[in-house]
Amino acid sequence: MKYDYITDVKTETLKTGRTYYTPDGAYPSITTVLGKTADNTWLQKWIERVGEEEAARVSKEATDRGTLVHEYAERHFNGEDVGDDLKQETLDVRQMSRDLIKVAESGIDEVWGQEQVLWSNKYRYAGRTDMVGIWKGKPTIIDFKTSKKKKYVKQITDYFIQCCAYAVAHNELYGTGIRNMAVLITVDGGEPQIFEHDAVPYLPLLKNRRMMFDKLQTTKHT
Repeated sequence: MKYDYITDVKTETLKTGRTYYTPDGAYPSITTVLGKTADNTWLQKWIERVGEEEAARVSKEATDRGTLVHEYAERHFNGEDVGDDLKQETLDVRQMSRDLIKVAESGIDEVWGQEQVLWSNKYRYAGRTDMVGIWKGKPTIIDFKTSKKKKYVKQITDYFIQCCAYAVAHNELYGTGIRNMAVLITVDGGEPQIFEHDAVPYLPLLKNRRMMFDKLQTTKHT
């Protein structure tokens, strides 16, 4: 299945967070919406424990590694041979990239698109999904994640809300009926993980977080 996807949309980081200037209007990034409305108590405690400087270093290291791993997976599924370039990377990047590609190949039947910009006019958010396609026979939003440790379902609710947001937006823009989500997590020094869920149960959570975001913005301006 081929869709006329839009990949080039202007974005800007404002005081309210990352904003996408879609053909239908300016919308906040779904990752910004989720980040601003998350319970970050654990994060604050961690920063207090290790110190701001160390926390910033660890976060940047994780972000940089995650970006590299995502790029290698994207290039691979675009048909590139990334083997030689991967050999130049650090051991963790090599291992996590290869694991992610391998676990993705175990279920992907067809790739419709990668890094596609999606937005919902109904709920007013936008974002860029890692992959849309057929996963184990079902139209699916496929999301790639990197992690230092093994994850448990209760820890990744926001991953599912994010994927739900992409499914809703894709269905709204392209008339599809996607409701399957596959979150693929490559773990540093551990076995990769696959989490599959139906998007529908996460729609109320998505709506709630979107409303929370608006309330936060209103509170800041009053």
